[in-house]
Amino acid sequence: MLWGAFAALALFVAAGVGLTMGILQLEKRQEYRLLEESRPLLDAVRQMDRDLISMISAARGYVLTGETQFSEAHDQAARSFEKSNALAIDLVTDPRDTSIIADMRRHYAEIGRLTASQLTMAREGRTDNAREFMLETARLRSAAPDYAGLIVDHHRNEGTAYRKGMDNFRQWVMIATVLAAIAIIAGAAVAVWRIEQSLTRSISRQTRRTQAMIGGMADGVMLVERDGRTEYINPAGKQLLGRGDLGVPIVKHAEVYGLRDENGRTLEANELPAAQALATGRPVHDKTMLISHGRQQVAVSMSATPVHEEGRISAVIVTFRDITERRRLQEETQRQAERAQILADAGAFFASNIDPVWVTQAIAERTAEVLGDWAAVILATETKELKVASIYHRDMASLGLAWSYIYRQPLTVGDGIIGQVVQTGYPSLTTNIGDVSSVQQDTTSYHAPSMRLASLLILPLRTRRETLGALVIAANSRDRAMTDDKLPLAEVLAERAALAVENAKLYTEQVEARRKVEDLSRLKDEFLSIASHELRTPVTSIKGYTQLAKTLIRENDLSTSEEYLDIALDQIDRMSRLILELLDVSRIETGRLEIRREPIRWSTFVRDVVHRHHTAVSDRRFHLDVPEDSKVVEGDRDRLEQVLGNLLENAVKYSPDGSEIFVNVEDRGDAVLTSVCDRGIGIPADELTQVFERFHRGRQVSSTNYGGLGLGLYITKQIVERHGGQIWVESAEGVGTTFHFSLPVANVDSPAPTAEVART
Repeated sequence: MLWGAFAALALFVAAGVGLTMGILQLEKRQEYRLLEESRPLLDAVRQMDRDLISMISAARGYVLTGETQFSEAHDQAARSFEKSNALAIDLVTDPRDTSIIADMRRHYAEIGRLTASQLTMAREGRTDNAREFMLETARLRSAAPDYAGLIVDHHRNEGTAYRKGMDNFRQWVMIATVLAAIAIIAGAAVAVWRIEQSLTRSISRQTRRTQAMIGGMADGVMLVERDGRTEYINPAGKQLLGRGDLGVPIVKHAEVYGLRDENGRTLEANELPAAQALATGRPVHDKTMLISHGRQQVAVSMSATPVHEEGRISAVIVTFRDITERRRLQEETQRQAERAQILADAGAFFASNIDPVWVTQAIAERTAEVLGDWAAVILATETKELKVASIYHRDMASLGLAWSYIYRQPLTVGDGIIGQVVQTGYPSLTTNIGDVSSVQQDTTSYHAPSMRLASLLILPLRTRRETLGALVIAANSRDRAMTDDKLPLAEVLAERAALAVENAKLYTEQVEARRKVEDLSRLKDEFLSIASHELRTPVTSIKGYTQLAKTLIRENDLSTSEEYLDIALDQIDRMSRLILELLDVSRIETGRLEIRREPIRWSTFVRDVVHRHHTAVSDRRFHLDVPEDSKVVEGDRDRLEQVLGNLLENAVKYSPDGSEIFVNVEDRGDAVLTSVCDRGIGIPADELTQVFERFHRGRQVSSTNYGGLGLGLYITKQIVERHGGQIWVESAEGVGTTFHFSLPVANVDSPAPTAEVART
């Protein structure tokens, strides 16, 4: 509160100084405004006054001399007055100034009227009349006030009134500041007195509270004076010590209070924390010792803190608390640490290899070594079947009995005790099972069906995503039987095992995914190489042949240049087809490939397409077998022509010159089957499943002899499937290839017959 009063006083003083400075600044700003802002207005008014004088002088000169230059000067002065008057009206802000400007404007109107009359009379030769008006003008001008002086007087009076008001305000601010400071100082004095009284009461209350707190503490507190004698022991200390003798010298503390070290030996005086703190002046913390009560011993943690007064040790405060339960917990913690070490070793052992077979075997081995006599790892499959991944028995001679027991159980998710654990995710513990042969006899088993189980624990192998299977932990001897205190260790071990199995599974999936990525990367590199070659080749040809044609045109060899330009146009068409294929792939991948459906009479359509290809390729012999009663297919005419055209182009590309190409259409009721067969190089048998993949090119296909990006068949397959059809291939290397594709027949009336193209 006192500091608040000082802060408030400083704040008021600072505020008063700041306010005074602000008032002075405002006064300066007001004086500047009165001087600077009124100056342009005064200049305009004075200019207007000069213009009036100029008008009167010019009118007088014209009357006396009759020269026209005085008339022009009169008009110029009138215009100058109007300009100055407009400027003054823009600058004026005060109503009093506005009234003065208006009076001056009226005066100007009178002067202007009289001077104009003088000029008129002088032009008409009425000189005497003009002189009378001249005298009237002079009298009117003499009677006019000093307008600029009126404005100056008005502004001076306004500034004087403002300064008086600010001076009065500053005086009141200073008075208010002084009064506030006096009030704050008085309040601070009262606050100091109240704080002093409060401190006195607080010290008294704190003393009582400290005594009550020490008396109510659960820890023992002992006060030892500088001479080593016990001065005070709180109730908790008396209870822990078993007695509360005071005045005992420090050399007798161990004997009187029954203080022993952790081994039960009576402590020497110099080994006591109180004696060490008195001797060194430094505190002693958490020294463990025993307090002997006859046959009973209580473990305590004792600390000693020296009390310094005026630079010397005046006493030592000894605190001690019962740590018997804590020591028990420490022993339990030690056991838990051993378990944690077991889990850490198991986790490191599980993670030392990520091969799935090795991991499951490692889990079974380490689990059997730590818990039980044998262990088995059971994993679930996608078909809900359970498979035994690994089994390990500490006694290898009994491993066959463990296998026999496991395989007698139903190995299906949801069936039997193992299947129930996998399905529900809840563990199962059974003890004192006895002879397992009494559960189910298997006379065909190679091993004798005789095994006694002291305990059988089945834990689910769960991850965050799924249940992978179960971990079976069995004990044959009662010494290694599962107990409640071992269950937490077993459950955590199962969690670590599930994590190791999942990591191995993920590693296998990652290896497979990496292989696929590497394959895709290889395909990408191959595609980029092929695409760059396929796109660069026509560009090079176009550039070369156009340059040759340009040279031949200059030489007037038009026939050869036309031939070269045709070749360049063919290369442009080739490049356009490559680009269109890439665009089609992009549309397919993004789902933007449009199919415009219309009824198509299939036989006629096939004849038209084959006829165009036969016309373009004259060195192949096409054989067309198409039924006359054409079925109707509903589809996109351009896309289906692209399908058939791709197959025909492949047949031409991969077959020798002069060979035969067979095109057949077969009516299969609800579908039409179209086949394109060539006698070309064929496709290797191991590549038949890859021909419809993106960027696939056969290993026997050279990019030098056979161009293309490997996209045609991929696009063809996508178009056929989007029409609800299917496409497949039959081929033998070196014999030829046949592509088949079927399309569903539309349930619409056949379109009107059209002129058919002659059989090729």
